[in-house]
Amino acid sequence: MGYLIRGITKNKNARFFCVDSKNIVEEAQKIHKCSATTIAAFGRVLTAGVIMGSDLKGEKDLLTIKITGDGALKQIIVTANSKGYVKGYVSNPYADLPLNENGKLDVGGIIGRGNLQIIKDMGLKEPYVGISNLVSGEIGEDLANYFFYSEQVPSVVGVGVLVDKDLSIKRAGGFIIQLLPEADEEFINRLEEKIKTIKSVTEMLESNMSPEDIINSIFENVEDIEILDKKEVKYNCDCDKDRFYRGLITLDKNEIKEMLETDKEIKAKCHFCHKEYIFTEEDFKEFLEN
Repeated sequence: MGYLIRGITKNKNARFFCVDSKNIVEEAQKIHKCSATTIAAFGRVLTAGVIMGSDLKGEKDLLTIKITGDGALKQIIVTANSKGYVKGYVSNPYADLPLNENGKLDVGGIIGRGNLQIIKDMGLKEPYVGISNLVSGEIGEDLANYFFYSEQVPSVVGVGVLVDKDLSIKRAGGFIIQLLPEADEEFINRLEEKIKTIKSVTEMLESNMSPEDIINSIFENVEDIEILDKKEVKYNCDCDKDRFYRGLITLDKNEIKEMLETDKEIKAKCHFCHKEYIFTEEDFKEFLEN
């Protein structure tokens, strides 16, 4: 089972999150059967989503990351909650590109130019919506840019997915480090210099580093850290037949009657887990008679 750690530096200069998300990306790949480049992009967003969701306060709060680009992938949508659960889908799971000039999966190319939206639904009248332009399509840089300009929080974001030749997931994970309001200049300078020297998150994952190893390597000779929390994370879809029924009865009654007359049943498929629900005339009897 994958897990996430959350903590703070001893002098309260920064907070951090780090996750092993291999199980999440494996489950997403099992459901969506993506190409190598698509699952690398999708997996990065799922990884960031489960980290950002873990920072929500309420049990029913939801965070959604929506990335829309002009590349072949078109759109990624990921939704997470505070329990460590995340789910998502991609518009074009089979989209793929050749390796980029560095011999790596071309995540930036498959996403292209576009924007990133963060939607936080915390049970208020209106959800919070933040939006920023994509700077590279590589996800980590795009989220760091979003945090800085939309939430005014200087952040370092690293997310990575290692995909094997048979499209199975070798490793997946990532981290988010955010400066706290009282961070002192010396700490900021030390952290900035350290970030320039650390291995990429993909290299760290390839070296089989755990979330604790990754965080310790980043903050070594910068500042001591304290891990405050550790929780399991997983790909989890909470869809059910009743939720789809409530969606269907928002349609016009005549529309439902026509569908039932034509096919004798209505099929509804969940984007997130691909589970299919079948509704017959009996399911709508009370609704159609009222």
